[in-house]
Amino acid sequence: MAAIAKSPGPESPGMWASMKSGFRTSGIPWLFILPSLALMAFITFIPQLYQIYISFTDFSVQNLSGTVAPNWVGLKNYQDVLVQGLQVPNYAFLPLLGFNIMWTLVNVTFHVIIGVGVAMALNAKQVIGRRVYRVIYVLPWALPGYITALIWLNLWQQNDGGINLLIGQINSWFGTSFATNTNWLGSMDKPINLLPILPYLIVIFNTLIVLYLIRRTRRLGLRDKQTGAIKTERAIVTTGLIVALMASAIGTLIDIVSNQGFSSNVAMQLFERAGAPVLAFYCVLIANTWLGWPFMMVIATGALTSIPPDLYEAADVDGATKWTQFWKITVPMIRPAMVPAIMLGTVWTFNQFNVIFFITAGGPQGQTNLLVTQAYQLIQVNRLYGAAAAFAIVVFFVLLVITLINNRITRATAAFDEV
Repeated sequence: MAAIAKSPGPESPGMWASMKSGFRTSGIPWLFILPSLALMAFITFIPQLYQIYISFTDFSVQNLSGTVAPNWVGLKNYQDVLVQGLQVPNYAFLPLLGFNIMWTLVNVTFHVIIGVGVAMALNAKQVIGRRVYRVIYVLPWALPGYITALIWLNLWQQNDGGINLLIGQINSWFGTSFATNTNWLGSMDKPINLLPILPYLIVIFNTLIVLYLIRRTRRLGLRDKQTGAIKTERAIVTTGLIVALMASAIGTLIDIVSNQGFSSNVAMQLFERAGAPVLAFYCVLIANTWLGWPFMMVIATGALTSIPPDLYEAADVDGATKWTQFWKITVPMIRPAMVPAIMLGTVWTFNQFNVIFFITAGGPQGQTNLLVTQAYQLIQVNRLYGAAAAFAIVVFFVLLVITLINNRITRATAAFDEV
């Protein structure tokens, strides 16, 4: 039987031909973005590369002129920043980082709860003058942040501050005897001190999260259901979180059992300032909450107006309670709009400079410093340019990790059909 000859198929293009074809097809888009790319190179990429170089040197005031080159010190600046080697008063990286994370979580939580709550209240048809209220409520967010901060600074003043004067007026009205000369911004009082019970909370919280991650991993698996291949990203992230949380829980538990104190425990150092914030923290928390919730209200208002009323009418017919309607209809429908807003609010709040700097300047004794205000002080007050550059790079990676974790959990940048 004669063999049937196979006709040769079309030859696949070589690597060089594929590259030329790719350049031809993508050439026009690259031409469009080339001006902005060149601008970004000059105002972002080149300064960032120079900052990385500075972080490996002992750059100081005498090097600002450019005539004297700084000395290369390698990783010394990073070591000083992370291991408390800087000769700066009230500086400690881990308590500073823990306070910054706590500040961000508490503020964003209040922003979302108040913003969504007010948006839902104003979305009711029975409210008269809803547009007027929306304009009034958006004013704190529309004003420049430093103006709002300065107004709150005057309100929190110890002598003749608006809050103390209001308390004095309340005393005269109702016969109460509240203190009218409170040093809101300079007192070292700690109204809430969770440090004595914090080790137990760390152990319990970490254990619960580990159990949840193990259960979730068993339910979802580490392999793709269609291809059977291991999902590397899920495996690395889940395993890393489980190991880190277990290490934190076991280390804290060892400290509890041995009763040798918690100062050497990394988790306790992280919560040293966040677990017992001073009175000034609550002052800047109120000011930043006032400043931030209108943004969430605006986003939530736009999302709520896009929900079809028929959904709620059908839920009423089925006998669903208002609470059930909120979790089954409202939350899923506003989620695509709120999740990116929460991510943006997280970044803004994490780097909130105006409120801290103009109200407390990081005081008292650095207890309300954030990473961004500490970086400013390293440059403007301490003149440690090399250490400040290393500090800024460390902060960048901290915020990058937080953003990636937030994005991983919320799927804020995923396409609609991928959520």
